[in-house]
Amino acid sequence: MKKKLIYIFTFMVTTNVAIAQEATTAAEKVPSQLPGIVSDPMNYVILFTIVILVATILVMSRVIKLLTWQIAGKPKEVIVEETIHLQVKKETFWSKLNAKLNDAVPVEKEADVLLDHDYDGIKELDNNLPPWWKYGFYMTIVFAFIYMIHYHVVGAGNVQLDEYNEQLAEADIQKQARLKLAANNVDENSVTKMLSDADIASGNKIFIEKCLVCHGKLGEGIVGPNLTDNYWIHGGGIKDIFKIVKYGFPSKGMISWQSQLNPIQMQQVSSYILTLAGTNPPNAKAPQGDLYSETGSAVADTSATQVVDTTKVNAANSSVATK
Repeated sequence: MKKKLIYIFTFMVTTNVAIAQEATTAAEKVPSQLPGIVSDPMNYVILFTIVILVATILVMSRVIKLLTWQIAGKPKEVIVEETIHLQVKKETFWSKLNAKLNDAVPVEKEADVLLDHDYDGIKELDNNLPPWWKYGFYMTIVFAFIYMIHYHVVGAGNVQLDEYNEQLAEADIQKQARLKLAANNVDENSVTKMLSDADIASGNKIFIEKCLVCHGKLGEGIVGPNLTDNYWIHGGGIKDIFKIVKYGFPSKGMISWQSQLNPIQMQQVSSYILTLAGTNPPNAKAPQGDLYSETGSAVADTSATQVVDTTKVNAANSSVATK
């Protein structure tokens, strides 16, 4: 029996090491996609503990019943029933299995294993440990070795720190999903200018794909207006641009993009458009609309200054002097 146990233990350890080595060369671990009730090993520990407790309660109930009968004596009807049962009792598979698993000395042979210890009338028997208990104890030793090799020697299994890191990764994924959901709720009233390079780059990509045909590659304006100057037809703030991108202006050829772009994409392309101000691309279209300032108020257009004829002014001054 000992040789068999050693063989089984060696086989299990060898197999476990091989699997562990293969696992260490695999790709980076991905957080478990199984439901928590299935993937969490603690649930199995709790279930096993509950089974053991139920079995213990049943066994103890039987023991208490037997002890009660031992002290007070069995009821007559039970004695009669057991006598009849013993007369017709035949050995079955389960009775043989029970005898092997318990290895208990029959009551009529208890005198052979009786010790001379006497505690207030309670005598001690020198019974062997039940085989089911011994084999269960041996299996816990084997399991302890496998557990140690799998988790702490080879390192293929996830210890508590690994599980903690996996849970942090899963929590981060959930956090990003929540942030993305919240970001998708942006509208023309809550939109703000994006400043990160990644968002501006995404806005540039969207501009090239969607806006180039009408506004030019550099925003210089073709069919649509020039986006690089400070003149705007419907306002030049982030909220104004976002609103035009979202709803469009069909009467002037500007289509609505809310069915093709999500709120984040519209925010990105609106933020990119703001970066085009003052770039002065070649072949820029003439300004359209009103001069826009960051405060949102119109600024006086000083580009067309009045030309004064200085010769007439000097002549008038000289005539006044002679008078």
